[in-house]
Amino acid sequence: MDHLLLLSLSLTSLMQPTSSMNEQFLKKWQMGLQIFRPSIDNTSVSERKRAIKLSADVAMASLRKGTTCWSRALIQKAATQDNFLVRQMLSGIKEETLINKKLPKIVCHRKIVRRSKKILMRRKSKSAMEEVAAKAKKLVKRKTQGLRNIVPGGEFMSNNVLLIQETLDYIVSLQTQVNVMRSIVDAADAGVER
Repeated sequence: MDHLLLLSLSLTSLMQPTSSMNEQFLKKWQMGLQIFRPSIDNTSVSERKRAIKLSADVAMASLRKGTTCWSRALIQKAATQDNFLVRQMLSGIKEETLINKKLPKIVCHRKIVRRSKKILMRRKSKSAMEEVAAKAKKLVKRKTQGLRNIVPGGEFMSNNVLLIQETLDYIVSLQTQVNVMRSIVDAADAGVER
């Protein structure tokens, strides 16, 4: 498990949203908002909020072009809410192929697992090791279930390594979304102050 933690920490520092991701997200989000524009004018605040969130989710998922489980799950969820919006924003990419795309297979490297087991065996006696392993498994199970509940499509991922990779990618996409929205708010605030 230490290997997974080190992997996730090293990947988190490498996986920062780029300015091109921000630009692509903004373009897709604007497209979604323009599609909603005629129907938004005479709607309530909650319906406007739903339209903004839905178009932002589809824009974020479309950046990954269905290569991740969370993006396919978001596209599938959005398609049930507004199929027309999804088809327009994906422009040329078939929604069905994104939803039905198979998950990549990830295999743990056996050599690393064996080496870590040998080190643990040397450090602790069997009974103490079994107790610690049981507690660690329980904690890992609880934390991974929490991740499965948070990441779109996470409930369909049985592989913990894939779940962590998907989570990291989803976090980067959420950072992109927040950066763009923060820039829009800053620009709007600067325009009001003039």
